[in-house]
Amino acid sequence: MNTSLIFQYIIILLSVTFACYSLYRIIRKNFAPKKFDHKKPGCDKDCGCS
Repeated sequence: MNTSLIFQYIIILLSVTFACYSLYRIIRKNFAPKKFDHKKPGCDKDCGCS
């Protein structure tokens, strides 16, 4: 009984850790400052230039 409870806690801890890491990656990607790509002159389609 005690080992199954520890096993459940480990599974929950791993799933919460993975969810937090995924959320962190999404937030970091969406709120990162837009930088110019050195391959393209000027700016890309996301900065408002047409």
